[in-house]
Amino acid sequence: MKIKDVDDIIKNKEAPSGDNRRTDLFRTPNLQSWLLYFPPGDVQRMHNHPADRTYYVITGRGILKGPNETHELRPGLLVNIPATEFYEGSNPYDEPMVLLGNSSKPTKEDYVKVGGMRSEIDSSTGKRVAFDDGGGNTPGKVVEQ
Repeated sequence: MKIKDVDDIIKNKEAPSGDNRRTDLFRTPNLQSWLLYFPPGDVQRMHNHPADRTYYVITGRGILKGPNETHELRPGLLVNIPATEFYEGSNPYDEPMVLLGNSSKPTKEDYVKVGGMRSEIDSSTGKRVAFDDGGGNTPGKVVEQ
């Protein structure tokens, strides 16, 4: 059994930015848990994953957008994002937002649906770009839709 003090981790975290917004808590063969930090003004690109995700808002406020919906986030809300569904997180407010995230291990079939470990929408072309790793600064392959 492992126990971590999330309040301590949040308190001691340096100001994150871009791809540095995630802090892993636990990684087992079947489950991942992490914290996502959104400083004021931060926007996470529209993307998806091959497995379901849940996010619990610990502190701050933000916005969660899907292709056809927008939701205001606040402490105490729990969000479920089904596998392959595109979403974008942002924080247009003056205080940081911190989310607790969880995901199960995707199956091989799940990876095939997404085209890798993650897909993003290229804002300049509108095309889906698939990544074999977590995305971000690594090169991806364009997947026609």
